[in-house]
Amino acid sequence: MGRYGKSGRLNLSARRYKKGGNLPNRKRRKEEVKPYEVEKDVPKQNEIKLEGRRIINLSHFIRSLQELDSHSAIGCCFKDMHVIKETRYGLNSSLTFKCKLCNTERSVWTCIPPASENCDTEQIHHKVNTDAMNGIVNIGCGYTNLNTFLTISDVPPISQSMYEKEHKVISEAWEKLACLEMEEAAMREKELAVECGDVDKSGIPLVTVIVDGSWAKRSYRTNYSSLSGAAAIIGARTGKLLYLGMRNKYCATCAWSVRLSIPPKQHKCFKNWSGNSTAMESDIIVEGFCQSLKMYGIKFNRVIGDGDSNVYKMILDARPYDDLLVEKIECKNHLLRNFCNKLQELARSSKHGHVGLRKRIANNVLKLRTGITKAILYRKMSKDALPLKITNLRSDILNCPFHYFGDHTRCDEYFCKTKQDNSKNEVPVMKSSGLLYKMLEIFQVLSDCAKSLLCDVSTNRVENLNSLIAKFLGGKRINYSLKDAYNTRCNISAVHFNKSLPNYTFHKSLYKYSPSSHTKKYEERRCKAREAAAKRRNHLKLKKRLFVSKISNTQDNSYGSKAEKPDLDLNQYSEKYQEFIKNLALDDNEIKNLEIETRAQRDSAVWHFERRKRLTASYFGQVCHKMPHTSCKNLIKIILYSKIDTVHMKYGRLHESDAVKYISNELKIEVNSCGFFVKKERALFGSYP
Repeated sequence: MGRYGKSGRLNLSARRYKKGGNLPNRKRRKEEVKPYEVEKDVPKQNEIKLEGRRIINLSHFIRSLQELDSHSAIGCCFKDMHVIKETRYGLNSSLTFKCKLCNTERSVWTCIPPASENCDTEQIHHKVNTDAMNGIVNIGCGYTNLNTFLTISDVPPISQSMYEKEHKVISEAWEKLACLEMEEAAMREKELAVECGDVDKSGIPLVTVIVDGSWAKRSYRTNYSSLSGAAAIIGARTGKLLYLGMRNKYCATCAWSVRLSIPPKQHKCFKNWSGNSTAMESDIIVEGFCQSLKMYGIKFNRVIGDGDSNVYKMILDARPYDDLLVEKIECKNHLLRNFCNKLQELARSSKHGHVGLRKRIANNVLKLRTGITKAILYRKMSKDALPLKITNLRSDILNCPFHYFGDHTRCDEYFCKTKQDNSKNEVPVMKSSGLLYKMLEIFQVLSDCAKSLLCDVSTNRVENLNSLIAKFLGGKRINYSLKDAYNTRCNISAVHFNKSLPNYTFHKSLYKYSPSSHTKKYEERRCKAREAAAKRRNHLKLKKRLFVSKISNTQDNSYGSKAEKPDLDLNQYSEKYQEFIKNLALDDNEIKNLEIETRAQRDSAVWHFERRKRLTASYFGQVCHKMPHTSCKNLIKIILYSKIDTVHMKYGRLHESDAVKYISNELKIEVNSCGFFVKKERALFGSYP
């Protein structure tokens, strides 16, 4: 066939001409230019895929999206924008949006709170990370727990470096807040002491305190090898924490450098102890006593402890106050608990007495404790003088084994209603087996603390603080002693102990503005719940079971080690000597009052204080026969610090009242107690019967 060209000529062709043209090619070209097919096949450029959840500040995020809706003047809005980038800074994310029409790029942070004039920009951006760190530490958890919670919640985890950076922020903030709270509590304790008239000759307030320590690791009374420890001093009037100290034996950075034999990098080292873990408590408490006058302008004149004699000995050795002897009051709960434990040990021991008699002792442990508790209450409420109260209570305690095993000849009228009934007297059998004498040794130890029992005080308040520390340490199941985690959690415990709204106070202290209403409402609700629970306990007066735990016989001989202090120079020594000799002089009235105040002798703190200042007959011979070339160091230590308690002295204290009654009846005279005697002309010497 042929077809005409543009010039009008007829062009010949061998190809057959199809009517209608090349239809398949036309259809294919039409399909290629369909607009919806182009949009379907061409992917969006720079768009990313977002996975999981994010933490957002709701009001801020909504406001930021509303601002994006009017980002341009040509009419494009938020629906024309898509996310092209996400920048994560811990839990705070920056989402970058790009408009398809005008190519405008804007970034939106998920968790920027309302700006504050007193809060810098960096702290605002990182607030969500700081709050997350504060929250995980406040429930006793750490880095692994935080990231486990986040990943299970489908939230991206934070890095180790971010965790350590935010931990440093809250650590410094909690430490600063804890110091402020303890200072405020000390000022309140000071005011109450002045109101009650508890001041010394110089007008310095005298404060009674409760002390105790804890470790970062559970010892189960056998393994005292904790890397960290803390001890607290609490005011007895306010029940608030006045001093908290921490000791650490380990620093991870220093240990790693030693292992690699390289110098350690610059860091804040928290290692401040190289002695035994058992000596941490006494060292911290002595430090608190020595600094009380400098820090708060007060003196701690009485200390309530849990029976740890080494702590009290360290306080006496340190002599934090030149003109004041610190008095020790034993915790009533610990005294009675140790008393019950010793009776249980005696009942379990097969070395003494028949098994039937030992079972009788085991079955009467709770009754014996109850009887002593009732005797304490009765003697405490009586109107007798304190020395007479102590004597009567001591007699009641020593009479308890006779009363509960059938011998009522020594019972007082208030204590016993079956005084004449001796039909079930088991005392002779227990005497013959030797069990009675073993029991009397245990009762004698308790009777020596009759003065403390009459005070009827306990260390429950400081035990509450120890339980708080254990809570923030995750039940002491995780090792937080490698860096600053232990100190941080102890400081958090201090603020929680002194403040009813601790997290609200911390937020306001760190960011200089109040948190949202959720924090305050929650803490107020918890505070009301605690108060309601305390009222219920007081009204119900639930009976508690007595659990007696086993106590290990293992003793730590190195407990309470202390570094020596340098000697005074000759001028200071001469001044101290002249001042000491001058203070020994007493007039007639002071000598008379001294004898009256010390009639309780070993139960009188004044008796111990004056006895250490003067030379008595007990050591007069050793001083006279000392060779000139022999050092007097050991003799002075014996006079000032020794606590000799032989078997014969225990026997004498046990039967002293019987001897007084016997000599009084034999000689037909009245025998009275007497105190410490000092002669006016020779005030350097003293005597007592």
